[in-house]
Amino acid sequence: MDDQERQKEAIKLEETLEEIKKQLAISEENCVVKQSELKETLLNYWEKCGSDEAQLVETANRQRALSSLTHSTPLKLRKMLNSPYFGRIDFIEEDTGIEPQEEEVYIGLSTLMDEETGEFLIYDWRAPISSMFYDYGLGEAAYDCSEGSIKGKIILKRQFKIANGCMQYMFNADLKIDDEVLQEILGKSVDDKMHTIVNSIQREQNQIIRDANHRALFVEGPAGSGKTSVALHRIAFLLYRDRKSINEKNVLILSPNHLFSDYISNVLPEMGEENVLQKTFHDCVFEAINQLPIKLETRTFHLETVLSNGSDHQQILRAENIRFKSSHNFENILREYLEWVQTSLVDEYPDIEFRGQLVFRKEEWKHYFLGNLSDMPVKIRLEKIRAVIESRMRPMFHAVRKEKEAEIVNRAEEVDENTIKALARIAAREEFGSLYEKIDRLTKLSPLAEYRRLFKGGWLLARSSNKTDFPKEWQAIQRQTLSYLNNGVLPYEDTPGFIYFQGVLQGFPINRDIKHLIIDEAQDYTRMQYQILVTLFPNSTWTVVGDPAQAVHPFLNTASFTDMSEIIGNEKSIAFRLTRSYRSTKQIQAFCQAILSDKTKVESINRSGALPTVTKIKNLHEYSPVLVYTIKNILKEGWHSIGIICKNTYQSKKVFSELKEHIDLNLVIDEEDSFHQGIVVIPSYLAKGLEFDAVLVVNADTINFSSEEERHILYTICTRTLHRLSLFYYGKPSLFLREMDEKLYEITPICK
Repeated sequence: MDDQERQKEAIKLEETLEEIKKQLAISEENCVVKQSELKETLLNYWEKCGSDEAQLVETANRQRALSSLTHSTPLKLRKMLNSPYFGRIDFIEEDTGIEPQEEEVYIGLSTLMDEETGEFLIYDWRAPISSMFYDYGLGEAAYDCSEGSIKGKIILKRQFKIANGCMQYMFNADLKIDDEVLQEILGKSVDDKMHTIVNSIQREQNQIIRDANHRALFVEGPAGSGKTSVALHRIAFLLYRDRKSINEKNVLILSPNHLFSDYISNVLPEMGEENVLQKTFHDCVFEAINQLPIKLETRTFHLETVLSNGSDHQQILRAENIRFKSSHNFENILREYLEWVQTSLVDEYPDIEFRGQLVFRKEEWKHYFLGNLSDMPVKIRLEKIRAVIESRMRPMFHAVRKEKEAEIVNRAEEVDENTIKALARIAAREEFGSLYEKIDRLTKLSPLAEYRRLFKGGWLLARSSNKTDFPKEWQAIQRQTLSYLNNGVLPYEDTPGFIYFQGVLQGFPINRDIKHLIIDEAQDYTRMQYQILVTLFPNSTWTVVGDPAQAVHPFLNTASFTDMSEIIGNEKSIAFRLTRSYRSTKQIQAFCQAILSDKTKVESINRSGALPTVTKIKNLHEYSPVLVYTIKNILKEGWHSIGIICKNTYQSKKVFSELKEHIDLNLVIDEEDSFHQGIVVIPSYLAKGLEFDAVLVVNADTINFSSEEERHILYTICTRTLHRLSLFYYGKPSLFLREMDEKLYEITPICK
C-alpha cells in the first residue's frame, strides 16, 4: 500500500467522521424534540382524558418506545465516532448485464448511510455483503441475500484499527483475519468484562454466527476457541436478521452462574443491542417449586460439598447417589413409574357410593382418566374427575341437609331458622365426611409426596420390569435421599428428576415467548435437564455450546452432544467442532492439553510466551510469601488481571485470609458476587468461562488432583489464563503433573 492509498484512506475517514458528526447533531436535536413531545402529550392527555387510565398508559408506552428508539441512534453514532469501521473489501459483482463496477464496502459495528443520496457509507458487520469479509480472501466470492446468491470477485481486502477517531494502522490482508490483529488483541491485558470480537471473527466462527438453515446448532470446542463469543455474536446476528419477529425479550441465555452472566453483559451493548434475558437452570425451575415446603440445594453449595476432598461413608455414598440420579437408569425408572401413573393409576379405584346409592362407577374412573382427559397432566385429570363426582353429590348433600333440618324441627330443639340451617349443614357434612376423605385420597396428588414415596420401602424395585436399573446401593441411596427431603432440602442431584416428575404429573410452566435459547457450558447439563428445557421452551431454536473436557463436576453423568441432539431433535440440526484455541500462548496451550487423557488435537495461535512454572512449597509457612512474590513479579511485567484459583471455597477463603494483609485483592466465592478487575481469589467452579492475564493454581497436589474425575477440573483452571501460568504444591505433586513431559513446564525454586 503506497502513500497515495494511505492518504485516500485518511480522507475517507475524515469525511466519514464529519458525516457521523452531522447526523449525530440532527439526531440529538430530534431527541430533545421527542422528549418534549412526550411530556406535552402526557400533560395534555392527563388534563383532557385523565379518567381513562388504560388509554393513558397505552399512550405513554407508545411515546416512550418512540423516544427510546430515537435515543438509540445518538448512542450508536457516538460509538461510531470512536471507531466507525474496521474492514474494507472491494467487490465486483459478476453477470450484472452492465459494465462491471467495483464497490467499496466498508464494514463496522453499525450501518451508516448518506441521508441525501441513500448510499451506504458503512455496512453493518451482520449485513449479508459483510459476510465476505470473514469468509473469503482475494478472488472469487459470494454472499446470500434476499435476491439469492450474489457472486463476484474480491479485488481488495483491508483491515484497519481506528481508535478515538484516529487511524492507528491499516494493512491489506488475504483469506483470514490476519494474525497481526489477533496477536494485538490477545496480547493485551484483559479486564473485568468480555468484549465483542467483530473485527477478528474467524471463518469457522462466522459460519456458526450466520447459520440460517438449522433449528439447532451444537458447537463443541476447546477452552479459548471463542464458543461463548460466537454464541453472543449469533444472538446479535439473529436480532439484526429477524428484527421483525424477535427482540431481546425473545432470547434467553442459560449461563452456569450469575457471575458469568455479569462477565458477558457488555458484549451485546457494545454491538448496539439490548441485553437479552439471562438465567441459570436453577432460575428456570425455581418458579416451579417456590411454593413447595422445600429448599433447593444451590449449585454453588453443592459443588463446594462434592469438591471438599471428603472420604467418609456418607460422602462416598453421596457420590454414588449423584452418579445414579444423573444416569440413564434413573431416567428409565422415573419414566416407567410415570407411564404407569398416566395409564394405570385408577385401574383399581373403587365405586363411590353413598347410603347404598352409586355415585360414580368403578369403570368411570378409567373412562374419564383415559378418555377426553388423557392429554392433561395426571393431577389436572384427577381434579376434573373430582369435580364430576362432587357435582353428582351436590343434590344428595342438599337432600341430606333438608332431611337434617326436618329432624331438628321435629325434635323442637331450635326455633331460629338460621340456626336450624347451620346445624343441618354441620350434620350433613359429618355424614359425608368419610366419603369426602375417601375422594380426597383418590383424587389429590402431591408430586413432592409421590417423589418422596419413591424412596420408601422396596415397592418401586419390586414392581420394576428392569431391576438391573437399580444400583446395589439402592437402599442406602433411599435413606440418604429421605434424610435430605425430610429436612426440607431437595438435593442438587434430585432437582432435574423431581422437576421432570412434577412436570409430568401437574404440568410444566411452558414459556412460548422464547424463540431462541443459548446454552453455555452445555457439558454440565444432564439428559433430564435437556428434556425439561425442551418442554419449557417449545417454540425455541437452539445454540448449544460446550467442551466435554471442562466438565467440573466429578460425579455427574452429563449429556453427550449425541444425547443433546437426540433430545432436542436431529431434524434440521447441525454440529460444529472448533479446533483452534485463541486464548493462551502456545506454551500454556501445550501444557493444558497434556493434562487431558484424551489427546484431541487442538491448534493454537502462533503466540509465544513463557513456559508454565511449577513450584514445590517445602514448608507450609512459605506458601503465602511465595504467592505474594509471584504476584508482584507478574504485576511488574505489566499484567493486571490475576486469578488465584483454588479447588473449592474453603481453600479460597484460607488463601485470601493469608494474602489480604500483604496485597490488594478480592475474594469471589458466591455466584451473586461481581467479577472484579485486578487480583481475584476464586474457586474452580466459579472461574469457568472467565479469563485472566495470569493464573496461580494453589494446591496442585495429589490430595486435590489425583482421581480421573479431577483431571478436567485442573484442566479448566489452567485454561483460564492468557499469558502466565504458575502452579504450586506442597507434598506430592498431582499425578497429572507427574505424567507430563517435563519439557512442557519450568520447575522454579522458592523465592520470597
